[in-house]
Amino acid sequence: MGAAIARAMLAGGFRVTVWNRSESRRLKFADSGAEIVATAEAAIAASPVCIICIDDYDATWRLLERPESIAAIRGRTVLQFSTGTPAEARQGKSWAVSHEARWLDGAILAYPREVGEAALICVAGENPAYEQCEALLNCLSSDIRYLGTAVGAAAALDIAVLSYYTCTHLGLVHGAMICQSEQVPVTELSSIIIDSQAGDKEEIAHLGKALTSGDFANPGASLGVYHGVLKRILSQANSAGLNSEIPRFAASIVERGMQAGLEDEEVVAVIKVLNKQAGGDS
Repeated sequence: MGAAIARAMLAGGFRVTVWNRSESRRLKFADSGAEIVATAEAAIAASPVCIICIDDYDATWRLLERPESIAAIRGRTVLQFSTGTPAEARQGKSWAVSHEARWLDGAILAYPREVGEAALICVAGENPAYEQCEALLNCLSSDIRYLGTAVGAAAALDIAVLSYYTCTHLGLVHGAMICQSEQVPVTELSSIIIDSQAGDKEEIAHLGKALTSGDFANPGASLGVYHGVLKRILSQANSAGLNSEIPRFAASIVERGMQAGLEDEEVVAVIKVLNKQAGGDS
């Protein structure tokens, strides 16, 4: 991802200084027009904006919390694309302020091949820092979403999207098990999922509005409907001798919603039960 960012900036006409922990990776930019340096602090000192895209915040601190890096960072803006949490983003901002620097936290919700084109990129932090980096960011993607001054917002959205995909992938795994138990090609499952995505976009937008407003009335498919769906999924798993951990987990949450009297509301109304339990009121 870091290499993709550097290539996009070079294509956008920016002067780019490259450093990587691996010398062989640095040398891949030997004929690119970028300046290659041997140390992180040299890369930081070379430009008013320092972009970091490595493993995570722990790796970032191993680079930045050295006297040489601290001396180089003063007066500069850090654009952090390494994976992190909202709390780590806030820690980064505090660290930057304490060393007379600016901090933007970003999340690239895309693959490296999409950088420079339509990669979805979220950025959060103080507005002056964003304005300083805006032209640079625009060469990374046509879809840059500035989320405002709450510096943890990009990391929060990144984790939220990953939460959605993680649960979706688990559902795909159980779906594949169902297909295999009935000798249905899993490729047919993936084809149907892909072909149904146009309608899914509408439904996700609708459910997002419901979660925002707290109005879960008049559902397209109620929690009670999904309660019945999960009963059928579990029945099939039992009759076919399949592992049922994934649907049992989903069913346990839906059952709590049913017990709370939410059967005629949107399926996402279960957030009311989960929020109540998180607050310690069961």
